Amino acid sequence: MTVFTRAVIATALAAAGLAALPSSAYAATAAYTPERVCGPGFHRVKDGHRAMKTRDGAVFGHVYLMYNKRSGKNCVAAIKTAFRGVRSVTGAYLEVRGGGKSEDVQKYRYYAETGHLDGSWKCVRYAGWTRDPDNRVEAWGGRQSWGNCKG
Repeated sequence: MTVFTRAVIATALAAAGLAALPSSAYAATAAYTPERVCGPGFHRVKDGHRAMKTRDGAVFGHVYLMYNKRSGKNCVAAIKTAFRGVRSVTGAYLEVRGGGKSEDVQKYRYYAETGHLDGSWKCVRYAGWTRDPDNRVEAWGGRQSWGNCKG
């Protein structure tokens, strides 16, 4: 492919609102799934996914409630889709009714994760959030009500 052809393709992608990512950049961001963040044996649960949205509806990432049936533990992963690779405030929160709470908030490049809390047969609520690098706009997602109470 000539330099001219690559420039034309790049211009067309940019005009369409698409970016051509080098394969190493794609591989780095694709590696962060909630299953990988929480660890072996954790799976997504019903009603355990929310987009992290700003007040204006822009999606900055997704938050996932995960469960490990074998250990009876829960985990929350808040994974950024906006500002990936750039350190910005990102947090994850998990609360088990009648049990513990776990929160992780720092300037992360890709995700925040709560750690693992016992939640077998207990209701949980969860949240995730992230901000732009200038710390002006926050995107939030999660469930404030109790749910996922059956194991």
